[in-house]
Amino acid sequence: MLKKTTGHQISDLPIWKYLLVVMAILAIGCRKVSSVKTEKPNILFLFTDDQRYGTLGALGMDEVITPGLDGLIATGTTFTNAYILGAPHGAVCSPSRAMLMTGRHYFNIEPNVYAQFSVPDSLRGKSDKLTFPEYFRSNGYATFATGKQHNGKDWVERGFEKGKSIYLGGMTKHFGTKVKDFSAQTGWSKPYANEEKFSSELFADAAIDYLENREKDNPFLMYVSFTAPHDPRTAPQEFHDLYPPENIILPENFMEGHPFPIADMKIRDEKLAAFPRTEKEIKQHISDYYAMISATDAQIVRVLEALEKSGEAENTIIVFSGDNGLAVGQHGLLGKQSVYEHSVKVPLIFNGPGIPKNEKKAAFAYLHDVFPTLCGLTDLAIPESVETKDLTPVILGQQETVREVMHFAYNAWPGDKKPKERGAHRAVRKGDYKLIVSSKDGVVTEQLFNLKNDPWEMNNLIDDKEMNGIYEDLKLSLKTLIKETGDPADLNKVMFGLYEGVFTNK
Repeated sequence: MLKKTTGHQISDLPIWKYLLVVMAILAIGCRKVSSVKTEKPNILFLFTDDQRYGTLGALGMDEVITPGLDGLIATGTTFTNAYILGAPHGAVCSPSRAMLMTGRHYFNIEPNVYAQFSVPDSLRGKSDKLTFPEYFRSNGYATFATGKQHNGKDWVERGFEKGKSIYLGGMTKHFGTKVKDFSAQTGWSKPYANEEKFSSELFADAAIDYLENREKDNPFLMYVSFTAPHDPRTAPQEFHDLYPPENIILPENFMEGHPFPIADMKIRDEKLAAFPRTEKEIKQHISDYYAMISATDAQIVRVLEALEKSGEAENTIIVFSGDNGLAVGQHGLLGKQSVYEHSVKVPLIFNGPGIPKNEKKAAFAYLHDVFPTLCGLTDLAIPESVETKDLTPVILGQQETVREVMHFAYNAWPGDKKPKERGAHRAVRKGDYKLIVSSKDGVVTEQLFNLKNDPWEMNNLIDDKEMNGIYEDLKLSLKTLIKETGDPADLNKVMFGLYEGVFTNK
């Protein structure tokens, strides 16, 4: 039985009835999509932490129960090739969120907001880059935030008029999360915590409270940023009960360890399970990961239900995504410090007025395309500071793609005082093919995958002479993108030259 985790009328139903109720909510009321915008649309951005692409039931890769998100897929447009660019250190979510906020590549954002550990306290969070909440606020939107803010408080203050249950930081416990409230009029509250409430419920409560009590003079932009399914994976017990570890199916690319040395092999994330990896322990990790996702999905349902009750559902653009992926046993890894699909591919769903229902788009997309895309969907000019693409023409069926090639980057932090962690990856995807170039302690390893035939990235084609033309084309594309984006990597140098001198950003 589901008990008090969802905090409303469906919370005492057996799980099978819960799923039916959720689907009914979403199918009948919550997402009636109109074909014409009647007024400036609201925006609800739903964001999860460490949720990789395949962990939505409707996407069919993992055995996860996500009826709320499945409903958004059924009544919206989903990008099946959406990615993050990457990160220059192990806390991948911070640069990912900085890119989302600004629509800029992390190479061209101050480390003050995505690597706050690297700058003096007085400079942490300081950035002159325009964020999308700030931009929409300046264009008449009432802006509200709840949940994780991993780029400092300055962007919160500039972008949001109000915030409730805001967590300033990277990772934290899920019961007793220490949060603050914010108001542009009164500033920040003292920190507080609720030891009894699961984090996703805490943030859903804040979002629901805003929907029920907001002033209705202006359209709203809500940024609801969950800290789940990031570890520690401690969902309410009934969600863990949904996934007995012995019933978990291991991914096809489960390995006892990564096949060759790479950056950050012994980072915190990788120490959450023993070496070598065992099937039993990885099954437990996957079970807990799925439980966190389902528990958060139940809270997303509550927010969507409140949106429907507010009367604003038909005029609200809903966006759902995750800030990065997670290996959880794939390729012998647990974390997200790589450029494999499991770590850089994320779910990305758009839902709302004028957005086609139940459509999947194969066009290449970045998470930080969201800023210009929201501009496109709301008829706002895209600021000159934005570096990414407006996906609106793809969503509306006016064109098939906005880019032909994708660039990915990961390296351990160049200023890390632990040289043994150092190393770097760069990768490129074009069509069905993906090339990964890894450099570690003078050794370069290249991997070439056909993602259509090998989505688990297990069959390295680098030694296949028939692939030489594809390899050369991808390598040239990667070098071109490195130059065009401001990526400081030089593929001709040891660990791409990232550890020579002081790392700087433009």
